[in-house]
Amino acid sequence: MTDHIILVSSNQDIASRNMAQHLIETYSFKETNQRFEGTPIYKKDRISLIKTSKELLLLDEPSLDPVAYIFLSCHKSESGIPSLTAHFPGNFSKVASFGGVPTELAYTYPSIHREYLKQLKQLKNNVRRYSIVTEAMHHGPTSFSKPLLFVEIGSSEENWQDSAAIETVCEAIMNTVESEYSSDKIAIGLGGTHYSEKFTNLITESNYALGAIMPKYALPNLDKFILNQMIIKSIEKVSYAILDWKGIKGRERIKSLVEEAGLEIIKL
Repeated sequence: MTDHIILVSSNQDIASRNMAQHLIETYSFKETNQRFEGTPIYKKDRISLIKTSKELLLLDEPSLDPVAYIFLSCHKSESGIPSLTAHFPGNFSKVASFGGVPTELAYTYPSIHREYLKQLKQLKNNVRRYSIVTEAMHHGPTSFSKPLLFVEIGSSEENWQDSAAIETVCEAIMNTVESEYSSDKIAIGLGGTHYSEKFTNLITESNYALGAIMPKYALPNLDKFILNQMIIKSIEKVSYAILDWKGIKGRERIKSLVEEAGLEIIKL
């Protein structure tokens, strides 16, 4: 693929630092004369890697012009379950406790999301104890003018230092950005849990690529304003809304909003 992709690593994030170091050493990224925050920008073909001293959730958009950003990140959860996750950022409510702007969603690139999860699934034998799952939109940054995808290793410091997980995620990233990622069925997801196995399986086992995913706990916040962002902030035209039908409350309200937006409804 000839798209310019920028990988972003934070010095405040153990997993992020480890992924950046592995990418530079293993995939022959070369230091350039360009700088970001006073630190060299690394390049390999049309892929750049930049390092920030800031938290990824609070990063302002760099003065660069990629097709998309991929943020290398740790994942934290109380469960402590080893997991490799991916998601787009966004705040569905009027609270933005972890960066971004209230009721603002980031731009999405559904086909990159799909390709990355497919690549991870193909490498599953390298990380058998890890779950591979997409997450619903959450946290910041939300105001970038280009899509950004978080790829994460979780959920504890042991996992952030795990060479097998680091190597697998980096291989999946490189396979993704060097592939011909595309899909003829671009969708948003509504309902389900925060970590949705249903949406993950749909993404990796069908032609559907999902951008914005709104879990069932956030559905009370769904209105025309939020739904419009889920649709127009995909850089690929959204034609479908995938509904995890069983767990959705207020189905008729949601169905009406989606139909009014002109999307074809697919029930899981």
